[in-house]
Amino acid sequence: MSTDIMIEFKGSIDNIETIEDAVKTALTIEQQGYKFYLDKTGTSIDIAAKDIFKYLAAEEGKHIEYLNDFLKNGHLSGFNEAHPPDFTSSFTSEFTSEKPGDLDVLMSALRFEQKNEKFYKKLAAWTHNPKQMEFFDMMASFEHGHVELIDGFIDAFTQFRMET
Repeated sequence: MSTDIMIEFKGSIDNIETIEDAVKTALTIEQQGYKFYLDKTGTSIDIAAKDIFKYLAAEEGKHIEYLNDFLKNGHLSGFNEAHPPDFTSSFTSEFTSEKPGDLDVLMSALRFEQKNEKFYKKLAAWTHNPKQMEFFDMMASFEHGHVELIDGFIDAFTQFRMET
């Protein structure tokens, strides 16, 4: 089982000395998220959960590209802003007793994305370079979007369970 870089790192930037350290640490976190979501896409029971995990894996893949681009060029040369699809329509199907396992995974994903958002906000505050600050603020906003998406999905999932 892989270790949780956010636990080891404790969301602290105390060990970061250079922008390369910051970006490489962020890359490790994003790669871990990518693997996590890709794995959950394959093991999830619920179709809606599979869709959200697939979407989040693709998002983490984009973040990896952005970080690699930033590491190579010192700035982000371009990015594609994607708006997440509406996953809530998938709740019209009946859930089995096995499916709350996906809810546990979603709760873990929510915590992971919240940690990532805080991490990027700390990096934005850490750097004094305006371009780096802008980049890390942008990354934090991406993570915040994931937090909102997952939170809405959890809300829809639990509300549906309560109504049935």
